[in-house]
Amino acid sequence: MSTTKDRLLDSAEQLFSREGFSSTSVRQITAAAGVNLAALNYHFGSKEQLISAVFARRLGPLNEERLGLLERCSRESEGGVPSLRASVTALVGPALRLSQDPDRGGERFMLLMGRAFSEPGHGVEELVLRQFEELAQRFFPVFRHHLGDLSEETFFWRIHFLIGAMAHTMAASKRLDFVSGGCCSLDNPEAAVGRLVDFVVAGLRAPDRVETKP
Repeated sequence: MSTTKDRLLDSAEQLFSREGFSSTSVRQITAAAGVNLAALNYHFGSKEQLISAVFARRLGPLNEERLGLLERCSRESEGGVPSLRASVTALVGPALRLSQDPDRGGERFMLLMGRAFSEPGHGVEELVLRQFEELAQRFFPVFRHHLGDLSEETFFWRIHFLIGAMAHTMAASKRLDFVSGGCCSLDNPEAAVGRLVDFVVAGLRAPDRVETKP
């Protein structure tokens, strides 16, 4: 049986993903959840904290899974440093699987993430990015260990492209099916993870670009 807090989170997630964050009022959320405004204030304190909790409910377990995989790879690796491929797989694999899992709300999760980064000026993007801080602290040093020949600037460009490739793959599964004429799809998430990891690792290991001045 769902609790009042669960009903508020479910209603907020559904409304935010459909209507957006700024267009959804707390009264709409409480009405959809069948509770009063005092219940929302009691459990979350504010709309901003409710938004943060909606994302934390999805991102918390996802990031725990990623960190757990990285830790396991570290224990199993010589010298305690997992390979670049294993580290990238630990980062992108759980996210791609979640995006394709209807039982864990994958489609709604993708809609929420899309909203977070497409509605500037409301602080939602900052709320979401803060939930990735520990992930960055744990993964970036491992990536840097394997990519020590890259300049700092190039390193962070590569990380940016890694995240972009992962996010696009998660969000554009229907587009992939369309442009490939049905040849490619994400019906097999494990195969898709392998292809994505191949692409990302090759890109990360590419030689550093040498800028030439005119």
